[in-house]
Amino acid sequence: MMKRIGWILVLAVSLLAGCSSHGPGDSEAKALRVGVMPDYPPLVFREEGKVVGLERDFAEQLSQDLERRLSVHEYTQLSDLFAALKSNEIDIIMSGISITPARQKAFSFSLPYTTIGQMAMIRLEDAARLSTPGALFTGQYRVGYKNGTTGETFVKSTIDAQTQGFNSSTEATTALVEGDIDAFIHDAPTVWNLANKREYPVELLGLYKPLTKEQLAWVMRKNDYDLKQEVDTALKNWVNNGFLMQTKTKWIPVKILSGQ
Repeated sequence: MMKRIGWILVLAVSLLAGCSSHGPGDSEAKALRVGVMPDYPPLVFREEGKVVGLERDFAEQLSQDLERRLSVHEYTQLSDLFAALKSNEIDIIMSGISITPARQKAFSFSLPYTTIGQMAMIRLEDAARLSTPGALFTGQYRVGYKNGTTGETFVKSTIDAQTQGFNSSTEATTALVEGDIDAFIHDAPTVWNLANKREYPVELLGLYKPLTKEQLAWVMRKNDYDLKQEVDTALKNWVNNGFLMQTKTKWIPVKILSGQ
């Protein structure tokens, strides 16, 4: 009888242990899985083998506020980034995404954290002919954009000229430096960042006159109501305690963000 009771106790303990055990996927499920496309300096980019930038700092703080470990997932195409969110590979996109009506139909956005505009970057040697108002709209010049962005939408809808899309800002900048295009249109923070680099064989110039006005926010799935509420609450707290402004100023120390 005692032997039988002993076996029953062993079985009970085993069952309890099985209920409380954690599978290999549990840790990742509890993590805040953030999707990025690290080709958007200074918002999110790679430096010395690490993902850094404004969005990385935001992601770090958000994971702390939500008490969830941060897990950063990198993608090379915007379309892959949105597909990953749809398929539940990630929980949120923090990669300098503009709010657009088309995107709002498919996804949920956080409160906006800043306002930007599309701007043009040209070679400094072309400043005399390309920096005059309306020059890029004459149809005489070759204009580049990054595929899948609001820059592409703007260029295709407003510029009647030879246009070319690129999969990354790096490709577009190289084309501009090598003379394959005359201007590259992208978000203001990237134009400011690239135009101030001295690693290119020619000098680049940002035309700091916004061509559009757009709000940046983080992207979640439509049915992730709890996450959206938590994210918006964190963002409101950052506004009140100064973290939002402090972090934006750290990465973009000039007033090119009209939302500042």
